[in-house]
Amino acid sequence: MNAKERARNRWKLLANTVSKKCQDQIFASQISYDLFNIECINTEWSKYSSCVQNNNFSAIVCRSPIIVTPEELMGFNNTGNVRIWPSEEVLAYYVLSNLDSFRDKTVLELGGGMSCLAGIMAALYGFCSDVHLTDGNPNSVYNVERILEKNVFTTKVTCSVLKWDQRPANVCHYDVVLAADCLFFDEARDDLVHTIAASLSFGGVALVAAPKRGTTLYEFINMAQQEGLICTVQQNYNTLVWERHSKQVLYNPSYDADSHYPLLISITKATKVIDCQFQ
Repeated sequence: MNAKERARNRWKLLANTVSKKCQDQIFASQISYDLFNIECINTEWSKYSSCVQNNNFSAIVCRSPIIVTPEELMGFNNTGNVRIWPSEEVLAYYVLSNLDSFRDKTVLELGGGMSCLAGIMAALYGFCSDVHLTDGNPNSVYNVERILEKNVFTTKVTCSVLKWDQRPANVCHYDVVLAADCLFFDEARDDLVHTIAASLSFGGVALVAAPKRGTTLYEFINMAQQEGLICTVQQNYNTLVWERHSKQVLYNPSYDADSHYPLLISITKATKVIDCQFQ
């Protein structure tokens, strides 16, 4: 199968996930856990808000103007410009539910797509010491720059293009590394593991939210273990998210938990490979 055929197959898979009306309403979700209220400001900008533990949080987010074609999926990952995926919403909600874990921490988001929603929420409300938002796609990073200009931060926040297959000479180490739904492409998985291992400080934690999607998640875990990382996989990591997931299982016949429900992998550094622990 050549690169163009692979791109078209990936696009068909994405097309099954994204409803047609998402072309005009990119924030609309065919599968959603309704963790955020999305208030349309205009055709480009929306207010993403949520009430967590009786506290209200919000961010102004814009959609990418890029229309993704199958050809544009070739050579690099453009899925982050399609929409905000359920795993991104879940990880952002998890951040808001655990803000104390981000206080005075340095935070890196990998593969944040057009919104870097989890990193944005950490920067707005986590009292972090520094937040750096990244994606491998320059169009996504440009969109994130626009979001940074639109919101008001008291924390230092920066963004840049970061391609996982490139090894910079000087690597910063972060207390927290965030990644949502970054396991989609087989060929990028090993580079993601190396990037996490290189970027994560000892004593820090990487939080990766992603569905199982067959063996995809477990292949990533195996690679992480071979890199000397400890992985803890959680299925029920947030009460509300689990309740919403359970309702989908019961009442939505089109809901495929294997493809949709994000598990949460907590990753820490170790000096030797340790078996992945399941909770």
